[in-house]
Amino acid sequence: MTKHTSIWQHLFKTPHKLEWIDVDGVGTRYLEAGHADAPVVILLHGTAGSLENFSANYAAYARHFRVIGLDMLGCGWTDKPDHDYLINDYVGHVRGFMDALDIAKASVVGVSLGAWVSAALALAYPTRVEKLVLVAPAGIITDPEEEKRYGDAVRKSRSSAAAEPTWEMVSGALKKLMLNPETLSDELIAVRLDIYRDPRMKAAMPRLLAFSLGGQALSEEQWRSLTQPIQVIAAVDAPNMFLGNAYAIARIAPNAQLLELNGCDHWAQYEQPDAFNEHSVAFLQGV
Repeated sequence: MTKHTSIWQHLFKTPHKLEWIDVDGVGTRYLEAGHADAPVVILLHGTAGSLENFSANYAAYARHFRVIGLDMLGCGWTDKPDHDYLINDYVGHVRGFMDALDIAKASVVGVSLGAWVSAALALAYPTRVEKLVLVAPAGIITDPEEEKRYGDAVRKSRSSAAAEPTWEMVSGALKKLMLNPETLSDELIAVRLDIYRDPRMKAAMPRLLAFSLGGQALSEEQWRSLTQPIQVIAAVDAPNMFLGNAYAIARIAPNAQLLELNGCDHWAQYEQPDAFNEHSVAFLQGV
């Protein structure tokens, strides 16, 4: 795969807007592209991420959908309220975002934490969610010990990066999400570094990681009760907890279908954008 060096390379031919909107008192940054009357697809990034995580997907989605990526609660350049953010808080923020933009119903594409929040949103507000695409899904526990180890590692790496944000610290954390670290553009590292250098982020990081302390995962019964069509992305070359999660959800959720992708790890939407865009768009269109 050719290395992409610029977020702008993905966007410069696609009409779009970058805006902030008030969501129940929380200034929320979002990027929107596509026709205003097209079906809505919302993109939710992973832990402590930002809307740039989907830079390789906006243009392809905008040809078919009104596509919107947002910085979730406390993340990116969205405001960072002074309280711990649990899964229901993330869900409430996304639901409030939909209300603020008068979006009655949308499909949701979520990566890692974003997949977890997507599923929880579909459970809490089933009439608001059309379909789900889950990438490196979190929110299901298949191995409690591995879940705890991963949560501990994420809190350590992200807290360290926010406490003393350096290029080396941030790039090291992001490259762990890649099967082939050389595919990660310097620009995405630079954007994340700027976000972590926000004076608010040092205090906010423990709050936006509070969900990882346990007791938040969806039960097997809850996953089984999801009625929406679900596409689950399995990064088959990365045999880790998230691959196990993907297989488990595909087995448990009644309307789930599994898509196995090669050549990627945590960010299938970024490392294999052409395959990801083709298959997820087809699923969301019902092809």
